[in-house]
Amino acid sequence: MSSLWKKGVFATICVIFLLFSYDIAQAKEESLPAGDILIIYSDGAKNDDMKSIRSIVEYFTYQRFQVTYAPASKCLNQIEKFNFIVCYKVERYPKELVDKLKDREEKGNLILREREGIKNSTGQNDIRLLFVGNELLRYYLNETGRKDTYMDSMKQTGKLQYNFSDFDLKEALVKEENFLFLTENLDYQVGSLEVGGEKGYFCAKVESLYHIPLTDMNNHLIKAAFIKEAAKWKWPYNGEPTTYAQYIVLDKVYPFQDAQKLLEIITYLIEKKEPFVISVMPIFQHGNYPAMQRFCEVLRYAQANGGTIIMHSPTNQMPDFDKEIVNEYITTAIRIYMEQGVYPMGFEVPKNWMFNKDTIEIMSRFRTVLVSQEEDALIQSEDVTTNLVYKDGHQWIAPVIELDDSGVSYLTTNSFAVCFDITEDMEKIKDKIQACISSFVPLKSLWDINHSFWTDEDIMEYKNQIIFINKKRVEKDFNATNYDENFKYNRNTLQRYSKDLSRINKRLVIAVAIVSSLFLTFIFTARHRNKQTFFIKKEKGKKKGGKP
Repeated sequence: MSSLWKKGVFATICVIFLLFSYDIAQAKEESLPAGDILIIYSDGAKNDDMKSIRSIVEYFTYQRFQVTYAPASKCLNQIEKFNFIVCYKVERYPKELVDKLKDREEKGNLILREREGIKNSTGQNDIRLLFVGNELLRYYLNETGRKDTYMDSMKQTGKLQYNFSDFDLKEALVKEENFLFLTENLDYQVGSLEVGGEKGYFCAKVESLYHIPLTDMNNHLIKAAFIKEAAKWKWPYNGEPTTYAQYIVLDKVYPFQDAQKLLEIITYLIEKKEPFVISVMPIFQHGNYPAMQRFCEVLRYAQANGGTIIMHSPTNQMPDFDKEIVNEYITTAIRIYMEQGVYPMGFEVPKNWMFNKDTIEIMSRFRTVLVSQEEDALIQSEDVTTNLVYKDGHQWIAPVIELDDSGVSYLTTNSFAVCFDITEDMEKIKDKIQACISSFVPLKSLWDINHSFWTDEDIMEYKNQIIFINKKRVEKDFNATNYDENFKYNRNTLQRYSKDLSRINKRLVIAVAIVSSLFLTFIFTARHRNKQTFFIKKEKGKKKGGKP
């Protein structure tokens, strides 16, 4: 009896343990966060594919969507929670994925048919599947009995053409392992993709199923066309999505660069009556130096004449990233600028700051964020399944995707920054500015929208065209600086020694030059006298040997 009781207890413990394990596993499955869009990618995706996925997440974030992204096996029990699903280059996946996607597609088709013909209906409740790539779609169509609805090509290269407007046709050579094109009952197709003599599309739609055959997000044209089509794919209303503007940005301007060149560019933009942004680099000391005062005088002039100032993030030179130290530096830099009457409205960051919890926390202090193309080498992208930065509700300005030498934006899906290097030739800068003005994408001023930030010491709010610093109104009017002719630099001992040594070195160089000149003069004079004294000229008429 005792033995049976022990066996019963053991069996009960095993059952409890299994149930507990099942609950933990189920909790893990259910831990995948909800969002506007689900991106499914291949199990065991490679690093290059993950970079492309993060790039897609980045641009969906600029469009203000909350995104969940995870490998196929982790998404199986989550798919029914999402109405907008992207399958990006899915090549390794559980077989059950096909059934899950089929259920969502059929429900999406049913919704389309139910609202067909209803006046003023929208697609707010639509279910839409977007396949990016060809492997999964080929298997999916075969498994759902649609083998005759597509065309296959084993060619690996093609020519893509895509229109961003009536006058802006762009083309590029593209490459995939193979190609697939839907051929039956297309409701929508755009772009031209020629592969081995056969013509296909860049994007096509059959009811609730969409397809883009190209996956290389390192190709600028593919990336730009994808962003435009993805915005339309997510747009629930008739017509085009909301149009956003582009910004002219004088990027990474240092306080000790040529202030006259900066003023020349600013004056040119003011004469053109075009808005612009200046992204200034932070400094952490010597804010009262004459060079800094002259620089801020130019910034105040720009600020008072349509230019907006934002501050670039500090250059990361720490062995280990410390967000508290970075916040201290940002606080110091902003305070130095504001003491000079320059008021930054936003913050510029490297693009991989969007995928790290520490940098996201730093960015959370700023409402307006401009993202650059550069990456912070010391920041690692963390293994997360959602765009955590979404929760902070930033006003995003994305880096422009350059499709030609003009550098202008060909997208209106979100705000873009057209960045200028002020060290470039002035004529080249003027040509790029004119290209922005002529572009079909409108230009906009940052003064037209509200901004805010907080640091360890200050709070800035800009609303209703008024700047408040710590709840006190400040003006951005231009006023000239009175320079101190006898400015005392208050250098420390080492700096004074360095300056004294520099002065002494200059004096030594001058002294050596003078002494050397005198020494050479003495040498030439002595040689001349010795020649006259010791070398006697032959008398005329005398022969060799001294005889007449």
